Amino acid sequence: MGYYDEISEPDINEGLEEMACFDDAVLIDVRTPDEYSEGHVPGAVNIEAGSLKRSNRKWVESVLKDKDAHIFMYCYSGSRSGISAGSLRQMGYFRAKNIGGYMDYEGPVSTEERSLNDGGEGNGEI
Repeated sequence: MGYYDEISEPDINEGLEEMACFDDAVLIDVRTPDEYSEGHVPGAVNIEAGSLKRSNRKWVESVLKDKDAHIFMYCYSGSRSGISAGSLRQMGYFRAKNIGGYMDYEGPVSTEERSLNDGGEGNGEI
């Protein structure tokens, strides 16, 4: 058994079960708007990973007002959402969590869109 054998990848289905325990939970799909429009987890808001960089802190804080909220994030494989969750934690969103990849999602799919990408349509706040 190697060192990395005990490190498990986040499971989106388990993450969504955990998310259901929190009244203040926010679900963010960090994939591109095109990926998001093809189908996403119902209730997810699309904020592309590139919009969540620390260099974009002022905009991030304008849309994610509650730094104490439980923020659950996913992308296609879990890579972009892992980086984005780390960026948010560095900005003080200590409850930001990567829940993995949409490719492993087993639930219903939505195509209803809600996007809050920086500089794009749908600007607002969560």
